[in-house]
Amino acid sequence: MAETKCLVVDDHSVVQQGLDLLLADFEDLDLVGTVKSGEEAIDVVAELQPQIVLMDVRLPGIDGVSAVKRIQQVAPSVEFVIFSAYGDRRLLSDALAAGARGYVLKGSPPEDLIRAIRTVAAGKAFVDPSLSPALLISDGRSTESALSEREREILQLLAEGYHTEEVARRIGLSVETVKSDTKRVIAKLQADTRTHAVAIALRRALID
Repeated sequence: MAETKCLVVDDHSVVQQGLDLLLADFEDLDLVGTVKSGEEAIDVVAELQPQIVLMDVRLPGIDGVSAVKRIQQVAPSVEFVIFSAYGDRRLLSDALAAGARGYVLKGSPPEDLIRAIRTVAAGKAFVDPSLSPALLISDGRSTESALSEREREILQLLAEGYHTEEVARRIGLSVETVKSDTKRVIAKLQADTRTHAVAIALRRALID
C-alpha cells in the first residue's frame, strides 16, 4: 500500500504528539516530520517532500495561511489540510483562497482528520462536516437550480482533482470555455475560489 507522507506544522507539543500517535495507526499514512512554525516548514519541505502538510493557523512568526502561500512557491505539488481550532468564514475562505484543499477543526473526531488527509491526497476538497453551511455561503439564496448540467459536470470533475485542461478534454470544450464556466459557477455559488466552490457544492450535495 502506497503511503501518504505527512508533515505536521503546529506549535503545541500535545497536538504534535497526538497526531504522531494517530497517524501511526494507519499503514497508508506516514508522518515524516513535525515543526513548530511556518518558517521551519518552508525550510524542511524540500528535504522531507511531504505530500500533505497539516497546518495550524495561529503560529509564531508567519501565520498558517501565509505559510501555505510561501510553501506553494517552492513546492507546488504539496497539498494542505488546515487543522485549526478556529472556524470562522473569513479564515476558511482565506485558507481555501491560499490553496488549501482541506479544513478540519481540532475539536472534530479523529476520523474526520484521517478522511480529510485521504480525500485531499486524492485531489479532492474536504471541509469539516461540523462547520455550518452558513460559513460556506454568503446568504440563504438557493443556487442549485441556477447551475446548468454542464456547470455541474465541470464542478464534479474539478472535485475529482482534474485540472482545467483535463476537464476540457473530457467534456469536449475549449480550455477558455471551461475557465469561463468555472468563473460563472464560482459567482453563482458566491465562492471565493474554485476550491471554495467545490467545497460548497460537496456540502450542499450538488456533486458527489
